[in-house]
Amino acid sequence: MNNIRKMILMTCGLIIVVGIAVFTIYFSKQDASAQDGKKEPKETKVFHLYAADMQQEMAQGTTLYSWGFGLWDPEKNAPASKPTIPGPELRAKQGQHVKVVFHNQQKEMHTIHFHGIDNSFQGDGTPDMSQHGMMKGNTFTYEFDAKEPGTFWYHCHVEQDRHPEMGLYGAIVIEPKDTKYKADKEFTILLSERDPALSAAEGKEAGQYVGTAAENIKLEGEYDTADRKAKYYTINGKLDPEIPPIQVKKGGKYLIRLINAGSEVHTFHTHGHHFKIVASDGRDYPEPITKDSVTIGPGERYDLLLTADNPGMWPIHCHMGPHATHGMHMMMVYDEYHHHVNHGGTTPIGNVKHNLAVLKQYQYEKKYELMKPEISELTKGLKGFYNVVASEHYDEWTALDETATSIQKQLDGKVNPASLKKSMDNLTKQINDMEQLLQGGDMS
Repeated sequence: MNNIRKMILMTCGLIIVVGIAVFTIYFSKQDASAQDGKKEPKETKVFHLYAADMQQEMAQGTTLYSWGFGLWDPEKNAPASKPTIPGPELRAKQGQHVKVVFHNQQKEMHTIHFHGIDNSFQGDGTPDMSQHGMMKGNTFTYEFDAKEPGTFWYHCHVEQDRHPEMGLYGAIVIEPKDTKYKADKEFTILLSERDPALSAAEGKEAGQYVGTAAENIKLEGEYDTADRKAKYYTINGKLDPEIPPIQVKKGGKYLIRLINAGSEVHTFHTHGHHFKIVASDGRDYPEPITKDSVTIGPGERYDLLLTADNPGMWPIHCHMGPHATHGMHMMMVYDEYHHHVNHGGTTPIGNVKHNLAVLKQYQYEKKYELMKPEISELTKGLKGFYNVVASEHYDEWTALDETATSIQKQLDGKVNPASLKKSMDNLTKQINDMEQLLQGGDMS
């Protein structure tokens, strides 16, 4: 009897335990399903990028062997666009999941680092740490959530003193769900530099470490990155006067996304205008700061909100040493002044000032033979410039043309350095005065 009672009790106990287990599992699944149902599936933005060789045009007739990013067509397994410097701008919305598939089509090993994006360790793009570098023909997929809105950038993280400068960089913009700073239009500006010696060395397909890993990289023994000396200072991969101007309307508000993709410090300055710094490195400022210049270090980003309240044609340039005269100079042009801009998107005064900067460099180096073709180009530029300056500035234009012609004659004969310097100083003043006339808005 006791045995029967024990068996009944054990059976009842077993039934209760099984029932509790089934009950728990069932409702756990119900709860899990409810939670899953509350999670909206993230929208995924997919980009396919590739790296390849290209030629970057620095000035008329001057190109540098370079590397660039372009868009890749996964269905055709072929480029969807030519490689460019900078690479394509990648835009996503806050909250989206971003997938970047990288197809390396260039001879060297490369990765992509998403600078400022707080993504996973596996997607950091650091070679031999978070991933193996990708050789030509290989593919790697990076993924991250666009959590924070703002201005970011991407670049190759292999040998950082070479690969970004060769052209492997581009902008990333994460658009906010809500913004307190409304802008009529956005402009993305990436600053960088180029040393032609690096391009020449890479063009010979050389590259090896010498000595210890802590020592500098040398390329065929011809290039040491410690000896790097930039000659070209670029805005969006171009030099003045080939940089398209920022076109604005009076009263408009404009967001400038400023990125330093180079290795040097730059000071970004807007003539005739102040701007508000509203964000830095992908994070909003608690309170905007009003300035007319901002110094930006390598890798940094600033979001600048500018109100177009002073019509004219205004220079925007770097204020560090020779950076502006070596290319880092562009224009901001109001709509009513658009007829003062060349069809190619450049300003006539920009062409002339570029020629002047090169002339002054050759004058300083006493390379008078090299000044001859440059003064010839400047004179040609002045001929086209006449159509812009209008009749009331004819006297100023004539004096400028006469000075340029005088310098040309001096260079054709035996050069007197003192006389040449006097003429060059006069030419510089006349060109600067002409620029002021253009900015003053007193032309018909």
